[in-house]
Amino acid sequence: VRMKRFFVFLVVIFSLISCNQSKKIVTDIPIKTEVLGVKLCEKMTAREVRYALMDHTDKYCKTTILRNGNVEIYRNFPTELSFNYGGLFWSYIDVSVTKDSEVYVLSLGGSYESEESAKQQYDSAVAIFTQKYGKGNVRDNVVFWTDDVNSVGLVYYKASAIDGSDRWFCELYYCNIALSEKVKAENQPDI
Repeated sequence: VRMKRFFVFLVVIFSLISCNQSKKIVTDIPIKTEVLGVKLCEKMTAREVRYALMDHTDKYCKTTILRNGNVEIYRNFPTELSFNYGGLFWSYIDVSVTKDSEVYVLSLGGSYESEESAKQQYDSAVAIFTQKYGKGNVRDNVVFWTDDVNSVGLVYYKASAIDGSDRWFCELYYCNIALSEKVKAENQPDI
């Protein structure tokens, strides 16, 4: 169930970073590379991520490590039920690392009972990022901004929660394009 959500999320990221270059809007403002003490392209262990998040949020985190192919994801849940980032509340933070422990994606996620709640979070976050980076690249329920080195984006979708119930999710992600493409290439099947 958790891996299904992970695959949905990876498909979104990989499709966005490989979109047609001539149609993509590129922002003049560099995309932020450090979020809550976690920096894209830095080598970090699950423990280091957890302590960075706790230092920057003053909240204790429970960390679970998920593995898929060459990828590890450090899923962090705050004991106080949510993180505040960008004036919005998020249920968990996932930090994805390469086989060499380099952070290539950091995502903040919210879990909701209804599509309306997930869409409201998405719309609020889109307004915040549009104000900062300008017009984004929009595809269905996904929007992203890029400086052609890193990207930040938002997506909302329906999937199964850990307990198997149907939920709606809104995720905000930051990714390094080169490392994301490297991970994509390393995790392609031979056939």
